Amino acid sequence: MKICILQVLHTPNDKRVFHKEAKTLAAAGHEVLSIVPSEETLPAVMDGVHIQTYRVGRGMKGRFVALLKLVPKAWQARADVYLCVEPETWVTGLIVKALTGRKVIFDQHEHVPSKFADKFPRGIRGLIQRLTVQGMRIMARFTDQILLTKACLDEAYTGLPTPRTIVLNTNHLRPPCASVPSELAAKYVGRPVIIHQGLFGDVRGSYQLLEAIKILVGTHRDLKCILLGKYIYGDEQAYRDAIQEAGLGHVIDLYAEIPFDEVPPYIALSKVGLVLFQPGPMNHTLAMPHKMFDYMREEVPLIAPAFAVEVNSIISAADCGLLVDVSDPVALAKAIAYLLEHPEEARRLGENGRKAVETTYHWENDARKLLDVFDAVKPAAGR
Repeated sequence: MKICILQVLHTPNDKRVFHKEAKTLAAAGHEVLSIVPSEETLPAVMDGVHIQTYRVGRGMKGRFVALLKLVPKAWQARADVYLCVEPETWVTGLIVKALTGRKVIFDQHEHVPSKFADKFPRGIRGLIQRLTVQGMRIMARFTDQILLTKACLDEAYTGLPTPRTIVLNTNHLRPPCASVPSELAAKYVGRPVIIHQGLFGDVRGSYQLLEAIKILVGTHRDLKCILLGKYIYGDEQAYRDAIQEAGLGHVIDLYAEIPFDEVPPYIALSKVGLVLFQPGPMNHTLAMPHKMFDYMREEVPLIAPAFAVEVNSIISAADCGLLVDVSDPVALAKAIAYLLEHPEEARRLGENGRKAVETTYHWENDARKLLDVFDAVKPAAGR
């Protein structure tokens, strides 16, 4: 079966779309084509996935133009199934379906109504959300399957006959990382290390963490904080300046984005894994971040926002971390200090997280669900 993945916002090496979904489908014997925006020239085939790139402009105008570009590209792909991973590509997929009768699967990652409404003046956001939900329900009726990254997203489709399947952002089931590069070991082994892995910035707790570290360094002089991922929410240079002004340049290490397979050693070196979504955006309240499962797999206890309902549910059930008010630097500092000063409890929480990964939260489990969804829309032999 030929599967075409349509993208307008995701990067060619996206953790879910490429490393999990595309590679899983290709490994199962499907012919997979990823049409993805990129400014770089990429190999024609990556890990068994065929790659076709195109350029996308900035802002809403750029995304609209990208949609116009995608329609002919998607039509020319002549795929049996189109996997659409953003609202724009969902529209594209349904246009192609109307022209060709091919199947469409929408993979919803975020709370689309609130994210779209945030682009409008505050006074009409409620109306925009309601209209967006109605639009999604109409589109869903013409969609063959819907994938959801978390259960709470199903609310928009209540009562509709379109099949929906939850495929979590879990990670591949592998042993905890046991091999750490010598340069990393020399820098971090034997020190109290905390880590935030993934996209970072103002709305993801960067300044709350900075204030917490100011508190912590008084009693944890060897503290190191790893920030592993792009700083895209806010002004990165202003944040770097704030770190230097606080005299914490020797404590906080900001790394650029690194390859997917090189992340585990950084986590394995750490005593505490941080999830710092700040209150306000609905997508933070309903978050289901990759990093949570990454920390759990490496037996690292978490500190996460108590208000995030999906995160709260998993961490509470697994008993693998502390749920706190991450918008309060004092509360955040106390939670970090507690885990650093109580290694046995931290070890217990980390081991609990690992057990939960082994029994439930691993990609091999979710990959089976993904493949079952595609099997359900497989065209009849000889079509």
